[in-house]
Amino acid sequence: MPAVRSQILEVVRDAYPETFEGLEPSKPLGERVFSGKTPHPNEVLSLFVQQKVTSALPMAYYMAIRRGLGSLMGKRLPRNATLSPEILQSAIEGLLALRELELNETHYLILEPKVSHPCSASNCPSRTPTSPAGLAVHRTVLSRIVGSSQSGTKVLEVPEFYEQRGGESQCVGPGICSGCVGRWEFGHAELRKRAWAMLPDVFGLNSR
Repeated sequence: MPAVRSQILEVVRDAYPETFEGLEPSKPLGERVFSGKTPHPNEVLSLFVQQKVTSALPMAYYMAIRRGLGSLMGKRLPRNATLSPEILQSAIEGLLALRELELNETHYLILEPKVSHPCSASNCPSRTPTSPAGLAVHRTVLSRIVGSSQSGTKVLEVPEFYEQRGGESQCVGPGICSGCVGRWEFGHAELRKRAWAMLPDVFGLNSR
């Protein structure tokens, strides 16, 4: 059994990495790594707490809270997906902290002054972000990145700033230039690194 446990933990640690560099979009992460019926993220989190798989707990907490309160503590949770009061409190506190970080940092990223990163197109809406057209475009971009308050948090996900329109790849915010998109992509990558580093603290793991 120790050998079997060791093999299972290798798979678990690959799906719930300890480092930010382990978050590869193309690699199965979280509960998707399990064979058979995919478990609810709450079930995985409870199991890891019980088995003291400490290295995987930051990612396990994040996977549990990323879909919002409905998934975390809804009335229709699968059997064994109800979290203990202690775990639930830590999860909710972490969700609130990450959501605040995500909203504040993304809002600043999209609307911050661009002194060192000017727009690369003269008609880019970011040149006049407070105009009606500029506000409408930036609301669209912000919504795409952070989602709604009901959707939990997407702070560790790589946002898709482009979509296909008429056979061409265009920014989700109409008229936004490639220079602004590049600045946002770089800024959000830095945000993801900061958010990852915060996971143990926001979920109270360093105090246990």
